[in-house]
Amino acid sequence: MAIRLSGMTSGLDTDSIVKAMVSSYTTRKEKYQKAQTKLEWTQDAWKSLNTKVYSLYSNISNLRFSTAYNLKKTSVSDTTKATVKAGSGAPSGTQSLKIKQMAKAGYMTGAEIKADSEKTTLAQLGYTGGDAKLEVKMGDETKSITLSASSTMNDVVKELRNAGLDANYDSNYKRFYISSKKTGVANDFTITGSNIDGASALYSLGIAYGGEKTTAGTYSSNPYDEYAALHGASDDVTKANIEAAVTSYNNLTTDAAKMNAQSKNLMNAVNYGYSYATLQDIYKKLDAKNAGYSDKLKLLEKLGSSRDGALISKNGDSYDTYTKTTLTDTNGNTLYKYIDSDNNSHYIAAVADKDKDTTSYYDVTESTRTAYTDADGKELEAVPTVVDDTILKVGDKTYKKDEADGKYYLQKEDGTADKTDSITVSQKTEYTIAADAVNKTGIESASVAYDTIIKSMDEKTKSSYDEALASVQAFENSKDEVLGSDDKYSVASLTKAIQNAYAGNGKEAVEQLLAGNGNETDGFVNKANALEEAAEANTKKAADSNIVKELASKQKDSSEYTQALNDLLDRVNTAYTLQNKALFNSQVKKVAGQDSEIELNGVKYTGDSNSYSINGLTIEALAETGDSAISITTSTDTQGVYDKVKDFLTEYNNIINEMTKLYNADSAGSYEPLTDDEKDQMSDKEIEKWETKIKDSLLRRDSTLGSVMTAMQTAMMSSVEIGGKKYSLSSFGISTLGFLNAAENEQNAYHIDGDEDDTNTSGKTDKLMAAINDDPDTVMQFMQQLSTNLYSAIGDKMKSTDLSSAFTIYNDKQMKTEYTNYTKTIKEWEKKISDREDYYYNKFTQMESAMTKLNSTQSSISSYFS
Repeated sequence: MAIRLSGMTSGLDTDSIVKAMVSSYTTRKEKYQKAQTKLEWTQDAWKSLNTKVYSLYSNISNLRFSTAYNLKKTSVSDTTKATVKAGSGAPSGTQSLKIKQMAKAGYMTGAEIKADSEKTTLAQLGYTGGDAKLEVKMGDETKSITLSASSTMNDVVKELRNAGLDANYDSNYKRFYISSKKTGVANDFTITGSNIDGASALYSLGIAYGGEKTTAGTYSSNPYDEYAALHGASDDVTKANIEAAVTSYNNLTTDAAKMNAQSKNLMNAVNYGYSYATLQDIYKKLDAKNAGYSDKLKLLEKLGSSRDGALISKNGDSYDTYTKTTLTDTNGNTLYKYIDSDNNSHYIAAVADKDKDTTSYYDVTESTRTAYTDADGKELEAVPTVVDDTILKVGDKTYKKDEADGKYYLQKEDGTADKTDSITVSQKTEYTIAADAVNKTGIESASVAYDTIIKSMDEKTKSSYDEALASVQAFENSKDEVLGSDDKYSVASLTKAIQNAYAGNGKEAVEQLLAGNGNETDGFVNKANALEEAAEANTKKAADSNIVKELASKQKDSSEYTQALNDLLDRVNTAYTLQNKALFNSQVKKVAGQDSEIELNGVKYTGDSNSYSINGLTIEALAETGDSAISITTSTDTQGVYDKVKDFLTEYNNIINEMTKLYNADSAGSYEPLTDDEKDQMSDKEIEKWETKIKDSLLRRDSTLGSVMTAMQTAMMSSVEIGGKKYSLSSFGISTLGFLNAAENEQNAYHIDGDEDDTNTSGKTDKLMAAINDDPDTVMQFMQQLSTNLYSAIGDKMKSTDLSSAFTIYNDKQMKTEYTNYTKTIKEWEKKISDREDYYYNKFTQMESAMTKLNSTQSSISSYFS
C-alpha cells in the first residue's frame, strides 16, 4: 500500500479527490452489496415461511390416519372410585369396573426410642457393638448398610434413603417412619441384620420387626426364619438343602413361564379366530363376484410392501411373482426375476413403448462371457490375446498378472509394473431377448392388481378387511419364545385348530371352539384365565423361595455359582444364629406392600400400581368398590373431532393468508437497501420504514411462492369419493368467503358454517357438527384423504433438487451459492478500489515530493538575493 500524504505541501484535499476519482468503482461495489443484502432478506423471508409450511406438513402427517380422528370421551358413574381416559382404540359402549383392592406401599412405624434429637448416636441409645451390618431388601434388590456406635439418627436416615427407601426420624415422637417409594408387593421392603451387631443395632433403633408377638413369646414373622429354614446339621447338608430349593425354584419359574405363554397365546387366539373367520368370509364374497380373486389377493398380501415394483402372472391355478432387479438386458431394459419351485432363477425384460405408453415383457436368454476391463472400468473394445495364465497381450503391450489382487498390469521396459494401466479379467453375465421371443401376456403390476381388488370392496368391507388382515398376520407371524411348536397352545397349534374348525363348518365352528363348544370352561378365555392363575400361584410359590433366585441364575459348576453358594451358606448360618438370638421391638408396626386388583367386564387384572391401561382405556383406581361395580361409558368425542378439523383449518388459513399477503404485496419501486453513508443521513425510524418497505415486497409475485400456493389450494379444493359418492369441504359447510366478502388477502382461507368463534359464519347452520354426529366415519374418511392430498402436494414441493434441499419449498441451495458469489465479487471490487486508491495516492505523493523539492530550491535561490 502506498504512503498516503494528504496535501501537506499542495494544500489539496487529497482524500476527497481520490474518493471522487474511485467513486465509479465504489458505486459498483455498493450495487453488489445492496443486491447481497436484498438476497439475505429474501433468504430470511423464505426461511420464516418454510418453517411454518414444514410445521403444517408435519402436523397433517398424522391426520392421514384414522387414529387422528378416532377420538373418544368417557364418563364414570362414580368419580370418587376411579377416573378413566379413553384413547382412540377404546371401544364405544358401557363397561363394568370393580376395584377389589388398592395398591399400597410398604410402611413401617418404628417403636419409641430415647433419641432426643437427630444428632443422638447409637451409643447414647445403649448400643455397645462394633460394625453393625444391615441389609435392606426391596423386591429383587438387596443393599448393604454399615453403622457404628457413633452413627447418629441423621446418619441412619441418610443410609436408609441411599438404600432406596423414604425415611425420617421424628424427634417429637421419637420414632422412625420408613416406607418404600413405590406401591406393590414387588416394591415392599425388609430391614434385617447381617450379623449379631446389626440385629442389635436395629433393636436399639426401634425398627427390628419380627411380626406380632405370640402368646408363646415368639414373633409371627421372624425375618431370619426363611434363611434359617435351609440350615442343616452340617454345611454339606445345608448346601444340599439350598440346591434342592434351587431346583424347586427353577421348576416353578419354568412352569409359570410356560403357562403365561400359553395363556397369552390363547387370549391372542380369540381375536385371531374371529378375525380369521371374518377374513375367510370376505374371501368367499370376493370369489362370488370375481372367481379366483381370493387366491390372487392372498398372494398380494404376502408380498406386502414389496408389491411396489413387483409383477404377477397367472400360471394355472396359481400365480408367479416377478420381483424387480437392478439388472438390465443388453439393450438396457429392466429385468424382473422369478424363482421356480426348484429354486432356479428366470428373468424377463420389460420393454417400454413410450409413444404408446405400454410395456411388453419377454423371456431373456442368459449367457456368460469373459470380460476385459481397463483401469477406468471401461470394457476393452478388442479382446486381448491370452499368452498363458499370467500374460495378456494388447497390440505391442504386455500385461502381467499380479497374484496379490488378480489384475494384469502393464510391464515397463525396466520390468516393473505400471500400476496406472491395468486390465481386470472377470466373467460377465448378459441377458438377451431372443429374436423369436414372444411377448408374455397376462402380466400385471402387483400394486395395481391389489388396488383393483381393494377398490372392489365397499367401505364397510374394506374396513373389516384391514382390521382382520392386520390381526391375522400379527398372530400368524408371532414367535413362540417359550413354547415348542408341538405344544397344544403354541401359535402353530392354535392357528391349525382354528383353521381346521373353519374348514369344517365355517364361522360357527370357530365361534364354538373359542366359546368352548358348549362347555364354558373349555373356552379360550377361560382356559387362558385358568392358566394365568396357575402361573401366578407358581410365581408366588417361587417368591417364597426367592432367596435362591440369584443362585438359580448362575451356571451350575461355574466359579460364580460356587461363590454364590458359599455366600448363601454364610447367610443361612448367620440367620440360623439370629433366629433365636435377635431381639424384636414389639411396638414396631409394619404395613405390607400390596398389589392392586380390578375386574373389568369380569376379567381380573393385577398390578403394583393403581393405574391400568387396558384396551384403549387408562384407568386410575381411587378407592375400593367391593363387590359393587361402577360403569364406564365411552363414546365418540364429536367435539374433539370438530376441534381437530377446526385446528387444522386454522393452521392452514394462517399460512395461506400469509402467503397471499406476501404474493400480493405492494411493489417497493426503486427502493434499495441503504448504504452506511445513506443511513447516516436518516433517523432510525426513517431507516426502519425504508427497509420494511423493501422486506414486505421481497416475495411479491414470486413464481415459486405462487406454485406452492396453487398446489395447496388445488389439494384443498379436491373432491373425495366415499362409498360411490363424492364429497368436498363444501359438503360439510366449509368454504372460502370469496374475493368480494373476504378481508384483504384472506380470500383463500376456509370458514366453518356455524362456527361460534367466526363472526363471518356463526349465524349459519353447523353442517360439520351435524355430519360428525350423524356419520362420523364419512367425515373421518374425507379428512384422511384431504389431509393425504395436501400432505402429498406440500411434500412434492419440498423434494430435494439440484437447487433446493429436502423439506424446503424454495431454492435455498441456489440462494446460498448466489450469496457466496456476491461475497466473492464484493471482495474483488474492494480490491480494485484499494488498488486504484493506492495508484492515485502514489501519484499525489510524488507530486507532493516534487513540490517540496521545488519549494526547497526556491528558498535556496531566494537566500542568494537576500
